[in-house]
Amino acid sequence: MKTITSIDLLEAAAYALISERCRPSYLHDVRGGLQAVHGAIELLVRAAKDPGNAALAEKAAGLARSAMLNHEKSLVELLEQIAPRHELATAINVGELVGDTLQFVRNDAASKSITLRLQRSPDLNVLAEAHKFRFLILGLTITLTDGLPGGTIVDVKVMRSDTHVLIEFSSIVACASILRPEDLLGSGRQLPSPPELILSLTRAWASANGGSVELTADSQSPNAVRLYYPLAVA
Repeated sequence: MKTITSIDLLEAAAYALISERCRPSYLHDVRGGLQAVHGAIELLVRAAKDPGNAALAEKAAGLARSAMLNHEKSLVELLEQIAPRHELATAINVGELVGDTLQFVRNDAASKSITLRLQRSPDLNVLAEAHKFRFLILGLTITLTDGLPGGTIVDVKVMRSDTHVLIEFSSIVACASILRPEDLLGSGRQLPSPPELILSLTRAWASANGGSVELTADSQSPNAVRLYYPLAVA
């Protein structure tokens, strides 16, 4: 077993924080998968009551197998999302990843009258750990919008910036600075706020992979976080 580092501790805290915060969204997805299984079982029951309808029985069996397979995949994916693990970098379409992540929390945001408005350029690909990338985008979305007044529109942009892809969150909760992970656990310091924790981990991860994270907060523009990550070589 490897030695536990400060990054390991902070990541574990962040995963626990976001998993608890997104519990309703995870439950919504699980129940959606179970509805398909339930529908297939109902069709199987109907087929069993009519032994002479072989076509219905075959259809019901096919739907049941498909529903179970899809639900199994969704449960495995859920485990990948809430439990940190080492993974190899793979090709990721950033616009699609950000879009899927925002869709996951859109109902939660709507319940607070917060609108997540996405603008994305197509075909921007990077090499990154897919689940960690998704987790950090999810963490930023949640922590940078919690506490905003109802009616706020949060603009999320995915675009090219020279040799990097840029992901920008604007009209968000103001953040003064981004601390280093080791400073978050300094002696005598208060525990970090959720935005401080996620921003610190995001910048450390981006920096380790040739990227960066910037904050903007002035009277001329809305509060924004900009995440830069190197584009994959074609």
